[in-house]
Amino acid sequence: MKKIVSKILIVVMVFSMLCFYQAGKGNAVKVFADGKEVETPVVETTPEVTSPQQETTTPEVTTEPVTTVPVTTKPVKKTPAKVTSLKVSDVKNASLKVSWKKSSLATEYWVYRSVEGKSKMSAYKKYKTLKKTSFINTGLSQGTVYKYKVVAVRKADGYTTKSAGKVVTVMTDIDAVKSFKAKAASKSIKLTYKKNKKATKYYLYRSSEKDPKFKKIKTLKKSKSSYTDKKVKSGQVYTYKLVTYRKKYGVKSYSLPKYTSAMTALSAPTKINAKEKATKITLKWNAVNNAEKYEVYKGKKLVKVTKKTTYTQKGLKKRHNYKFKVRAVRRYKGKTFKSAFATISTSTTLGMKGSWIEINIKTQTLRMYIKNKLYVKTPIVSGNVGDRHTSKGTHSIIEKTAHRQLKGSYHGQSWDVTVNYWLKFTSDAQGIHDSTWRSAYGGNIYKTNGSHGCVNTPLGAMRKIFKKAKVGMPVIVY
Repeated sequence: MKKIVSKILIVVMVFSMLCFYQAGKGNAVKVFADGKEVETPVVETTPEVTSPQQETTTPEVTTEPVTTVPVTTKPVKKTPAKVTSLKVSDVKNASLKVSWKKSSLATEYWVYRSVEGKSKMSAYKKYKTLKKTSFINTGLSQGTVYKYKVVAVRKADGYTTKSAGKVVTVMTDIDAVKSFKAKAASKSIKLTYKKNKKATKYYLYRSSEKDPKFKKIKTLKKSKSSYTDKKVKSGQVYTYKLVTYRKKYGVKSYSLPKYTSAMTALSAPTKINAKEKATKITLKWNAVNNAEKYEVYKGKKLVKVTKKTTYTQKGLKKRHNYKFKVRAVRRYKGKTFKSAFATISTSTTLGMKGSWIEINIKTQTLRMYIKNKLYVKTPIVSGNVGDRHTSKGTHSIIEKTAHRQLKGSYHGQSWDVTVNYWLKFTSDAQGIHDSTWRSAYGGNIYKTNGSHGCVNTPLGAMRKIFKKAKVGMPVIVY
């Protein structure tokens, strides 16, 4: 460039000198206008005489302005920075939000997505092109893994450049189980639910009305759809919380909890017994856990509602059979819960004075009274219904023998046994004795597997009876 400018300056200087030289000679200067030569007058000039002392000056040379030709250069290619702070928020079972910080030089963002398949994650596919730095992804599947890759893109100066991708992995919320139900018994609660196919396992928590804080009681396998809780008390309310859990590809999800409640059934009263008198019977039973009160029935009639564990029925007939039943009751959140019945068959006594033995065929019970007080009460097995029934009426002990051999036959049946204790009370050899070959007494055994008329008695009770029995003691069978 400097060489070109120098050559132009030299040409201009030479041309100027020639013009000045021609003018000095008085020669006409040829001027061209519209392509034709025009004559111009010649101006005569008188050369200026200078003294030797005067310096010879160089005529001033005027140069034309130089025009600079611009040089064209190609723009620089620029790449945007990789996005930062890529995160997922507002995760739900069917939607989530993806966001990141703005990348310098980026004009837009390309979002790619990979979705969990049956055996592996799918290949990344371009999902969105955005100008902004966030978006909400809807229409997703519950408990499913998704990967998002965001690339910063610059489109400028004729170039499209991309940053490296930034990846975030997330799992949508897994759904809670459906149809979570509880069915209570007196000593257990069975929980059932419809399992979630994507679950890895389930966490089961429990609280009770006496301990309202939830505590984890079981981790259930994904294959399970039920659980029976046996560590419960009767008549108490329990609340259960079930959380579905899933872990896959290093990410995990907990469902919202599912709740259900149940109250264990009240237990029926236990160890119910009766104290019999001639005209009254006193019932007593063990307290039932969480029971508020008890209903007492005589036969089918409700005769008493009480908070106590005892009840006396007065005004009864002498030597009469009665059936009582008792159940526990509790009211909770507007509902009344009742236990099963505990029943007892009993009877009033003869109302005699002194000492005696009485045998109740219907209740299959033997009682022995010593000096007006009950000494022994025991279940027995009396004679078969029919010809070999135990004879009803008022009898007395006519023989008291230890280690007695009983031998006989009746209608083709024969027997030959030795008993430890024998109390004969009829002339046809009906008596009270132990029967070690039997394992059960009472109830309706006598109707199908009774004796041949004797009163079969448990060994322990028979030992006590024999000790206090005397020949001549009344034996009343009814």
